[in-house]
Order: sequence, then C-alpha cells, then structure tokens
Amino acid sequence: MTKKEIARHVYTATQLSLVDSQAAVQATFDAISKLLVKHGRVELRGFGVFKVQTRAARKAHNPRTGEEVNVSEHDTVVFKPSKLMKSALDTHRVAKSKKAGAKKSTAKKAAKETAPAKTSKKSQKVSA
Repeated sequence: MTKKEIARHVYTATQLSLVDSQAAVQATFDAISKLLVKHGRVELRGFGVFKVQTRAARKAHNPRTGEEVNVSEHDTVVFKPSKLMKSALDTHRVAKSKKAGAKKSTAKKAAKETAPAKTSKKSQKVSA
C-alpha cells in the first residue's frame, strides 16, 4: 500500500478533501520520522511501537559476486505491533485460511468427480 492509497482511505473516512488528506498523511509520516530522530521511540497505542535500534557491525556476502563485505554498525527502525494489532492480524489470517480451505476442498471434490477411476497394478495384471 502506498501513501497515496492511505490518503484515499483517509479521504473516504473523513470530511477532508483529497489534497488535505494527502497533506495529513504526509504530516503524520514527517512527525513520526522527526520524533524517531529526536526521541528514538514513537508509541501509537492500539497500533504499535516504532523504535530506533542499533545493528552491530558484521560481515556479509555480496550475492552477485560472492565476495565478503564488511557492514559497519548502523541504526535502523524496527516496529513491534501492539497486542490489539496482533490479535486483529491473527483473526484475519484464520478467517483467510478457513476460506482458502473451503475453496481447496471443493476443488478436490470436483477433481475427484471428473477424474477417471484409477485402477491398481494388480487389477490391470488380472484383467490382461
């Protein structure tokens, strides 16, 4: 999903114009970025926590050449979803897998009905 798509969702959910929705989304992202730089942590209750984390120096491999490369210590942003978000994602995953399971079972039944009957090797030898 892109910022433009998020802005469109904000536009449909609020009374803001599309331009104002895009500005609001951009301002939100800018604020999160600035607060991460300043404080190192942004907590959005019911959504999750963005946190600046330091990655240690390490050796890696260039996948194209296979050559070993030194990666220096650097900061990165990590996200930890809230319990509420995890619960919503789990509920969505379970519902999605049940729906996919129902589609697979009906597809298997249809395939069994249209497929010719299989005969075992023993029955083929006996009839020959």
